[in-house]
Amino acid sequence: MNTFCRGLLRELEEQDGYEIVAVSSHGKDLEKIAEREDVRTIAVPMHRQISPLNDLKSLWGLIKVFRKEKPTMVHSMTPKAGLLSMMAACVCRVPVRLHTFTGLVFPTSTGLKQKILIFTDRLTCVCATHIVPEGEGVKNDLINYKNLYRPSCQRQGDK
Repeated sequence: MNTFCRGLLRELEEQDGYEIVAVSSHGKDLEKIAEREDVRTIAVPMHRQISPLNDLKSLWGLIKVFRKEKPTMVHSMTPKAGLLSMMAACVCRVPVRLHTFTGLVFPTSTGLKQKILIFTDRLTCVCATHIVPEGEGVKNDLINYKNLYRPSCQRQGDK
């Protein structure tokens, strides 16, 4: 978020009148976002690696945040944050659930790990109302690997 959303959060809040709340793991990057973008932040612990118990804790943390904040839109960008945020937003019935695929991990994985990663990306798509692949390469990988980018998931970024 610190890289991809540089300037965007401030602009959305100041010029477009949205109330932005940035949710991410604890750390210096979240502090930088709060200061630079002048938006409210909420830290929810999240581990990058597959960690079922910690992932359930993160999912519960996101559900609690979304129930309290009552957002009209949730936007996620990374694989783990995307999966957990889209699941939590779906459970909380957030009207707009947008996930941007900025890259994919499963094409370079093999075996059981690849199957798990494909499943989690499919679950992200099912829970999202809008999917945006960041480029044609990502879109093609989503189509070519088990047809993850399918009409029921093909809501945005189709052009």
